[in-house]
Amino acid sequence: MKTTIAVLGLGLIGGSLAVAFKQQSEEYEVVGYNHNAPAVEEALARGIIDRAAASVEEACADADVIFVCVPVRQIPNYCILAAQSAKPGAIITDVGSTKESIVAEVEAEVPEGVHFIGGHPMAGSERTGVSAANPALFKNVHYLLTPTERTDMVAYKKLHSMITSLGANVMAIDPVKHDHAVAVISHLPHMIAAVLMNLASNEANATENLLLLAAGGFKDTTRIAAGSPRMWIDICLDNRDAIMYSIEKMSDMLETLQHMIEEEDKGRITDLLERAQQARLNLPSALGKGIGKLYELYVPVSDKPGVISDITLTIGQLGINIEDIEILHATDVSGQVRLTIPEKENADRAAKALLDKGYEVDVRTQE
Repeated sequence: MKTTIAVLGLGLIGGSLAVAFKQQSEEYEVVGYNHNAPAVEEALARGIIDRAAASVEEACADADVIFVCVPVRQIPNYCILAAQSAKPGAIITDVGSTKESIVAEVEAEVPEGVHFIGGHPMAGSERTGVSAANPALFKNVHYLLTPTERTDMVAYKKLHSMITSLGANVMAIDPVKHDHAVAVISHLPHMIAAVLMNLASNEANATENLLLLAAGGFKDTTRIAAGSPRMWIDICLDNRDAIMYSIEKMSDMLETLQHMIEEEDKGRITDLLERAQQARLNLPSALGKGIGKLYELYVPVSDKPGVISDITLTIGQLGINIEDIEILHATDVSGQVRLTIPEKENADRAAKALLDKGYEVDVRTQE
């Protein structure tokens, strides 16, 4: 029996998810909806979706999993409408780059028996629209999920497995911590790129051919400024507090650097540059790395709300990717969660973190 996936919003991310799942397995049937008819027509013509829906209700009525891929400020309304139209057992997730307000608003409205799990693929491109859809967009990128105490274990396992099958590294993170983290690593860099691009453009009016001199570093730094302004307006407003906090911190650091240069303080400037260099060199990267030896963590759990979010968030905050999750039910009230984690060091760190929280953990090498 096929799994029906509904994709609401056929832009870059929605289109890429649709075509990635279509290419992943013949067991998936992908239904697409977009408020813009030409995008749906292109998705059908290019084989990105199997069939089109004329409304959100039609797209979600028979869907097993629903991906909401619309601008951030539209996500709650789409998710709630999808939940009202979905069948019992359906899973709804989004791809918004802010999570706290979305998760709180949607979870409060989702009916019993329908499951919502916030999501955020750390993937993108300066290109937009369904014409830029790429089935390889999620390979080797971090895909964040934000489970809560209300998250159903079986639903989380299914969504985790589906996303992992696309080649993504799935990690769990608390919605509030998510928004503070992405403000620094994603949202602030985009704002800085926009400001720097505008500064260069303004200076070009006074300095002839300035932009013709733009070297690789400038182009790399400002590439993301070519992203969709409409999307980034929503992000700025939805994650306002975290972005403002990051801007204030950045302003303080720039002011300090300004004083260093004014005072010709070579030592402090050198220290700043060397610390930045070392931090950059130490950035972890999953790109181009194969999965090492796999280890299994068996964790006895009681069958109660909040267990799967507690376990996955505990491991996720260590920056460790869970390769696979399996729910092993022994009785109606208890069972085991089996977690597959690459590399012994990661497995040991994950086991220690769970032991520190009072769980029993049995670590085994996967044969």
